[in-house]
Amino acid sequence: MLSMLLLEMTALAGGGPANVMVMVNGEDLSAMAVADHYADVRSLPPGHICPINGVDPEANSIALDDYISTILDGLNGCLSTLPQQEEVDYLVLVRGLPYRVSLPTGSSVSLSAMLQVSNTTKSTTGEPLAGFPISTWGGVKQASIENPWYVGSSPTDVYTLENTYMGHYSTAITIASDDQQPRAPRRQSAPLSHLWEYTGNLFIVSLLDGFDHEDAMDLIDRGAASDGSFPTAPITCMTAADSARGARDPECAFATDLLARAGIPAQYIESHDAELSGESLAGLLTGTTDFADGIEGNEWVAGAFAGNLTSFGAVPNNFRCADDGTCPASESQTSIARFIRGGATFAHGTASEPLNNCFPGAGMFLLSTMGYSAIESALMTQRFLYWQNVYLGDPLSAPWAERPVLNISTDLPVNRPPDITATHPNGIAELRLYVDGVRVDPLTSLEESLGLTEGTDVTLLAVALAENAPVVRDGWPQPDQRPRPDIQGWATAEVTLASAITDPATAEDTGRDEGFTPPEPSKRSADGGCSTLHRGAASASWWMALICACARRRREHVAPAASP
Repeated sequence: MLSMLLLEMTALAGGGPANVMVMVNGEDLSAMAVADHYADVRSLPPGHICPINGVDPEANSIALDDYISTILDGLNGCLSTLPQQEEVDYLVLVRGLPYRVSLPTGSSVSLSAMLQVSNTTKSTTGEPLAGFPISTWGGVKQASIENPWYVGSSPTDVYTLENTYMGHYSTAITIASDDQQPRAPRRQSAPLSHLWEYTGNLFIVSLLDGFDHEDAMDLIDRGAASDGSFPTAPITCMTAADSARGARDPECAFATDLLARAGIPAQYIESHDAELSGESLAGLLTGTTDFADGIEGNEWVAGAFAGNLTSFGAVPNNFRCADDGTCPASESQTSIARFIRGGATFAHGTASEPLNNCFPGAGMFLLSTMGYSAIESALMTQRFLYWQNVYLGDPLSAPWAERPVLNISTDLPVNRPPDITATHPNGIAELRLYVDGVRVDPLTSLEESLGLTEGTDVTLLAVALAENAPVVRDGWPQPDQRPRPDIQGWATAEVTLASAITDPATAEDTGRDEGFTPPEPSKRSADGGCSTLHRGAASASWWMALICACARRRREHVAPAASP
């Protein structure tokens, strides 16, 4: 019996390797190196890197017809080769693709926003949303496609609104007042409503970028390092430099106060400081045209999210450096690439004039500290889709998530299922197994499920989904919260299948009677949410255990104000 190399990977929230497709310019070697690094760090299954050909790596924009024939057709071609294409929820774009898609009407949307709705159609007519003309109100092009994942605005009588746009930023009130939070977004589960007239087929899209490919590499490493780090640096909001960019300020003050009441480090800086320095930051929201001198003088801890409410942070020229190394060569307002170069793990900006009603709100920090990934948290507070939004960062990054831990047995006979354990304080809701990217029944031997034989080399990817559990947020309008981040964890292993076992094991091998019947996987004891779960296989000696840690959850587990 041959042993295998076991590679334990850190467990993640907000999706996992099987849920990601990386899109990369296939004619850009530096970009391909970034894609390969991401696939290695995040253990992507085979086929989850999608090279796009026929696109100039230096192009800032692409016409709609060219987008369809190269980028969209390339994506759909890559998806069609996957055995479980319906599981892909996240598109990770690598520097080297255009930043904007030009529409025939003269307007444009960000490539990220276009791909987010790329395969979405109108429910009544079947018309594709991507390429649809941008709405114009009073001669001004504005966002009009409501985001079905938006958690919703609430009456803002808890703080004063100084301009009409501030009403778009009140998701923190909704989140803190509700006792149950939404499930983590998934592509084919976007809810339909009278405001959402399209099929539920929405990707979550982010970009690995900065001023160069090295910044993108660093972004990958910081994203992986941030998982489960539970930052102790404060989540920070700072008053904007002017009233127009201060639309988010009242919600920011409210949200940081809620976090501080719950024992989570947070602060609100009441005077704008364009040269902010000496701060340790787990996140920063502000609004200003010029913040170039307020970035590098601070420590951005792993997982830090940076959001600057200003119009042109992610316009294409803000990502390009001069031949002499000056970055950027030509800057419009403050480039969001500066935040990445400065050490942030995630950043948001817009690729063209957005107006100030489409940025993510401060409610995102309430969600992220309950275990949702950074981009999921931001997306659920962003009111509109199909617009100018650009997110930089790894969509799997989830700093405040406690993740399942998995182990795979080092021996795998060809005629027995893998022996896998998964643990999490809240219990394990589901286990999935992928063999060379193909999802199989984890209770079935690889000989039976895929027809594999002794001596075959395979890669196993085991994914566990943690049970969602309540948390306590003292000082909130509703302190007893029930978030549903659907936290994932995984492990991978390179395996050479061993010879078949022909002699059935005896009951004494397992210490159980031959008539042992495994309990139902969903049945859990009343010991604070912990129990031991077993999944039986054909032989009593070969069974797959899914183990929930049996220590009662302490208060810091349900209200993770401190490090785990």
